[in-house]
Amino acid sequence: MPTRFTRHLASCSVLALASLASMPATHAQELGPVDARAVWQERSLSACRSETSTTAPDVCLLRTMRRSGARPQAIAAARMLVKANNPGFISAWRPLGKAALATVTYPFRANMNEGTLLIGSDGAAFDVDVGSVSEEDRATPAWRAFAAAHPDAVPFALADFMGSTATADGGLSVLFSTALKTCHACADDGALLVAYALDRDGIVRERKLLTIK
Repeated sequence: MPTRFTRHLASCSVLALASLASMPATHAQELGPVDARAVWQERSLSACRSETSTTAPDVCLLRTMRRSGARPQAIAAARMLVKANNPGFISAWRPLGKAALATVTYPFRANMNEGTLLIGSDGAAFDVDVGSVSEEDRATPAWRAFAAAHPDAVPFALADFMGSTATADGGLSVLFSTALKTCHACADDGALLVAYALDRDGIVRERKLLTIK
């Protein structure tokens, strides 16, 4: 989703959503410090979901967060998610060296109410479930062979975090697996394994399809 968070109130925050191409750093916006202060522990949003409510759900969400004492960083993150037409809030935070994984809760969606953002140290957030098969992926032998055998299979979110490993240059490789199948209730035909390369400073530099298993 990995959309974004705070800059700090001095310059308020800008939450950016970016799908990685082969060189994501050229596509992502740079944001200020983003940390666990962007997390909000959900309060009841039943009034926001009510069919009788006269307030738009996104407006209701932000109002509920303010009234519950949410931190400025959490409100800023939610505001930018709303601006990106993805009303939601940061519900969990997992450090990955100088980077992090943020769980986003989308309370008003009918399906897939959670997503994951990979957050670089520069504040750039990449939704790991968006555009999980790029044009570069489709050109690889692995994808061509899989597509020939399973022409109707597509990625189904959510991507599973498979772990991270240190790289020789002091960076980090972060691995995600996304199920490939023909329908939501169908058995998996395979899994798309994708690695995100972060440099020694924690900035996301590359997305690469590793294999299809």
